[in-house]
Amino acid sequence: MTDKGKVILITGASRGVGKGIAESVGKPGDTIICVGRSVDSGTTVSQFGFEINSSLIDTASNIEKQGIGCDVLPADLNLKNDIQNIQSIIEDKYGRLDMLIHAACQIHDDLVLPKPFWKKSTDLWSVIEVGLKSNYFLSHALASMLIKTPKSLVVQISSHGSSCYMHGPIYGAQKAGIDKMAFDMAYDFKDHDVCSISLWSGIVLDEKTEKVSKNMDEQYAEFLKGAASQAFAGKVIRAFYDQENKIQLSGKTLIAAEVGKELGITNPDGTQPRSDREMLGGPKDFNEAVVY
Repeated sequence: MTDKGKVILITGASRGVGKGIAESVGKPGDTIICVGRSVDSGTTVSQFGFEINSSLIDTASNIEKQGIGCDVLPADLNLKNDIQNIQSIIEDKYGRLDMLIHAACQIHDDLVLPKPFWKKSTDLWSVIEVGLKSNYFLSHALASMLIKTPKSLVVQISSHGSSCYMHGPIYGAQKAGIDKMAFDMAYDFKDHDVCSISLWSGIVLDEKTEKVSKNMDEQYAEFLKGAASQAFAGKVIRAFYDQENKIQLSGKTLIAAEVGKELGITNPDGTQPRSDREMLGGPKDFNEAVVY
């Protein structure tokens, strides 16, 4: 790693949005730290009836092909000991952390069933454990590293599910919680030059979405035309990080498609992902009052 290289940690980096971010947020000289549970190359997980590739080693290989350094940190973010291990490694090996990107989310197959919440498994609570609680615990563990690193950034991946009915109350509560937590963390970080934002990734053409799309109708296919590529959010985050005035947006919930358009980021084919603000709603502005 060069003196200018950034240390960037991404959770959920074995598949989905997290994998896309890990593979696209870095530049030569950076070190990308990939955190997740699925490690070995060729590993698959079952989700929504599909077998989906999920491997930190595969993600790391794609990163290293770009001339970017990568470390793999296997961890279960349900476990405090694993979070403490991440903290120790970051402190001892790197002594700094330029970006912390929370993309992990523990999804239950019942999540997308068109049923009321009382007809779904209570195991859906897992989305709170990994995706909200884990974001807090890992941010807590790594706050000192972020504070000692100039112009550092914390990003929590969220969605329009915080503003409209999406997948039921537990999913909405998690996304709304992420947005508010990013806002409150920004207040606590305000004297330390640490920028904290929530980022709505929008519909993403990841491994799962591509498999699902093959079994859906033309209306769904049309909807996907406005989707972001798997790499889009990572490109947006890096462009946002590189902005000198990013601290002015600390505490905000942003839509990746809108930030990308402003900063000149597109999908690899040149298309601009759709914001979906008009259809699904936009982020909430929280009150600036402070109560201890």
